[in-house]
Amino acid sequence: MTVTEQPQPNADEPTDPTRPNPADQPPPLADLVRTRLGAAALTEPVKAILKEALGEDETRGTSPVGRVYLDSVAVNGFRGIGPRARLSLSPRPGVNLVVGRNGSGKSSLSDAIEVGFTGTRAHRPAQDATRGSHWANLHNAESPKIELKLAIEGDTGNSTLTRTWTSEEFGSSEATFKRPGHGTVPVADAGWDTALADHRPFLSYTDLDLMLTGKPSERYDAIATILGMDLLSTATNRLSAREKALAAVAKEAKDTLPGLKDALYALEDDDRAVQALLAVDTPGALDLDTIDALVAGLPPADDSRLAELQIEAGVQGPDLAEVEEAVRRLRIALADVEDLHGTDAENARLRVDLLEKALAHSDRHPDDDVCPACGTERVLGREWYDRASRQVAELRREAKAAEDARAAVRTGKRNLQNLIENPKRIPVALADPWKAWTDCRQITDPVELARSAEAAATVLADACDAVRTHAGRELEERDERWRALVTRLAAWADKAREVERDKSLRTDLGKAVRWLKSLSTELREQRMERFTDATQGIWERLRQESNVDLTAVSLKGSEKANVRKLVMAASVDGQDAPALDVMSQGELHSLALSLFLPRATTADSPFGFLVIDDPVQSMDPTKVHGLAQVLHEMGRHRQIVVFTHDPRLQKAFTDQELPVTVFQVARGEGSRVKVACVDDPVAQAIGDARAIAATPDLPPGTHSHVLPGLCRIALENALLEAAWIRHHRTGGSEHDLQAAIDSAERFQEVAAFALFGDVRRGGDVKEEVRRRYGSPACSLIQQCQKGAHPDGASIPNPHRFVTDVENLAQKIRKPEVTA
Repeated sequence: MTVTEQPQPNADEPTDPTRPNPADQPPPLADLVRTRLGAAALTEPVKAILKEALGEDETRGTSPVGRVYLDSVAVNGFRGIGPRARLSLSPRPGVNLVVGRNGSGKSSLSDAIEVGFTGTRAHRPAQDATRGSHWANLHNAESPKIELKLAIEGDTGNSTLTRTWTSEEFGSSEATFKRPGHGTVPVADAGWDTALADHRPFLSYTDLDLMLTGKPSERYDAIATILGMDLLSTATNRLSAREKALAAVAKEAKDTLPGLKDALYALEDDDRAVQALLAVDTPGALDLDTIDALVAGLPPADDSRLAELQIEAGVQGPDLAEVEEAVRRLRIALADVEDLHGTDAENARLRVDLLEKALAHSDRHPDDDVCPACGTERVLGREWYDRASRQVAELRREAKAAEDARAAVRTGKRNLQNLIENPKRIPVALADPWKAWTDCRQITDPVELARSAEAAATVLADACDAVRTHAGRELEERDERWRALVTRLAAWADKAREVERDKSLRTDLGKAVRWLKSLSTELREQRMERFTDATQGIWERLRQESNVDLTAVSLKGSEKANVRKLVMAASVDGQDAPALDVMSQGELHSLALSLFLPRATTADSPFGFLVIDDPVQSMDPTKVHGLAQVLHEMGRHRQIVVFTHDPRLQKAFTDQELPVTVFQVARGEGSRVKVACVDDPVAQAIGDARAIAATPDLPPGTHSHVLPGLCRIALENALLEAAWIRHHRTGGSEHDLQAAIDSAERFQEVAAFALFGDVRRGGDVKEEVRRRYGSPACSLIQQCQKGAHPDGASIPNPHRFVTDVENLAQKIRKPEVTA
């Protein structure tokens, strides 16, 4: 069914939450905050502080600003794919089903898209270590590579994201991003890191489980991120840090003053001390100019040496307690590694694989006790089975213990090196021991690092103590009591002047923080309400015959709270109950989809695609039909790529006459994976028309009305595809595009939008079609349109007619590149 054939929604029915409504969709947070800040009743200094905290002046680099769609994924040497395999997609909204039996390579393609963007499967970090020796394809492991072609809104050509590996370690991959007009950069420079965390466009079957079976705090965090409040929270943290730093200076100046005044009182026989006391102790009349004059009265000949003595007197070496603790932890970790010496984690994993295969063989042949490898009889009995099972568990622990020990060494080494710091100025007397200390940062051997760092820290700490003691003694000897006191006075005056200077800034910072927190609370509640409505709306489509109502979705706690959770309330036949306690496995997976889809499709997301792997398992047929409806509606404004081995989803699209592009994945010998497009909306309509043309003895109206109608549907879909591609390349608004498509009620308007980008130029369509595709194309379109009239169309040769329409549709769906 094309856009022009969509039934109009009943006025009494709720708006489908999956359909983007420009009036309902919140604008990107940055735009919304900018608007609210412009209208806020704040002074200009406060607004300037807020703009700086919000990063308005920060350079954005070469990050893509347009929405991203998948054009293709090409894979070789990765997981189940040996020689290069390619999945080519139409980089635009629509539903794509990638089907094939288990083991055909579907999940490898799905994983490749995710790994291409992220370099890992962050939603299942524990599995990366387990998969570390099995991620490369056994038939083609020499040069594994993932290449993603991407269409970015506003770009006239495709971008390329390429990930390759430098070793057999899964974590050794490197990725580059090449965008027209921007050159080639590391993929990190594309600026997607935050978006990949907040609006992750990948969902696997395991993710469905984890979204509901993870810790309460993890479920909270997964949903909280989609609210897109990171901009405000980051700005608030920036301002709070500034406010805290200024408050610390003010507190230090306040706390230091009583001791300073006591010292000045003790020198009341010194006129300079009396002047200083009056300058700092007169209420409401802090006289910093007098203090500056007193400080400036020091003999200039002593300035350089005094400064050096002050540095020496204040020098602080490494904290020996911290160093000793870090060294102790590193040595414990090294001892753990030594204890595990001789236990080969890789060998343990290989032995686990071997034993698991033997156990699987025994499970398949429970009555066969003959070893399939050597032929020995009566060796695979129950006793062997139990012993082998215990060995598998023990070997897994052995492999994990070895990896944990090595990780502890790396952590201990990093923690020890983090303690090694350089002050801004190092006294000359400490240059050598300080260099010996800082040189420890370059030591890569953890054993040598522990030894050298411990020795260097001890030497440096002792040297610092000696230098500090000597400098203090010399200051006492060189200076009169006044000189020692005036040094304290100068330090306090600097802080007092800083406090006085920043008084208005502290006030403005407080106002800015309060405004941000108030706005954050308001927008958070608004966005959570929208998310809840979208989740409940999708659940209503997926629940089908379920008697469980999802009544509320809310967040309890805050991002920094130790106790925080996602609360999902439900009712069963009118009785309130926690959703997770009353739902079946299929209902839980439907609920997880209801949570994931709004998260991945918020307005802030730069990704125009969703990749979903195996969402149908555990769903009954009615829910599968509901899922097809939800995906269809999502496909109006997102590129949906679903990988599944379950034929029910494809059948659900066919049964409900929903447009879908279907790819078939097959795997041959040597991990040769082939992907073929077997159907798409244009091909569906052409196929139906061809079937009619080939069927004899049909009613008279079939060839005159139904056949041209199906061909018109094929041409409409081709025109819509061309319209979207052209609009995307010119960087036009997707909301404007969807609104224009929705307003195009007649074939001429759809054609006008595809050819000119303007639905009002229907009168120019015929001449433009003749110019681009020739006069026969005008006759074909006219015949297709006549099918909707009472008299119908006269089609002498149905087979030839369908073939000509198919050829025209293929030409239309490949629009010219425009600037």
